[in-house]
Amino acid sequence: MFIYEYDHEYGEDKYGMVGKPADPFQENCRLNIQCGKCHQQPMVIAERNVMDVNRDDSTQYQIVISCPYCRTSDEFFVNQGREGKISKAKRAHQRITPADVIKKDN
Repeated sequence: MFIYEYDHEYGEDKYGMVGKPADPFQENCRLNIQCGKCHQQPMVIAERNVMDVNRDDSTQYQIVISCPYCRTSDEFFVNQGREGKISKAKRAHQRITPADVIKKDN
């Protein structure tokens, strides 16, 4: 349990070095972007799924976000093809950056 919590909190870089901060797109974080349906903000990260390993050994993640107002869901990908590349949200068509993360809800 401790190892999971430590890795979940601090993460590992692609070389397995523990202690480097993980990317900010963690479950239960809020994103300062508008919903594609009702245009309310913020959206909440509902799921973080490992999708694939890229050629540069970085891990690609699918991030599922949901609107707490109208319950619409959307998704985007982190490390899409290479480390650091973030896709647009599929339905909202907005470019998402790590600066859009507001804070983690407990």
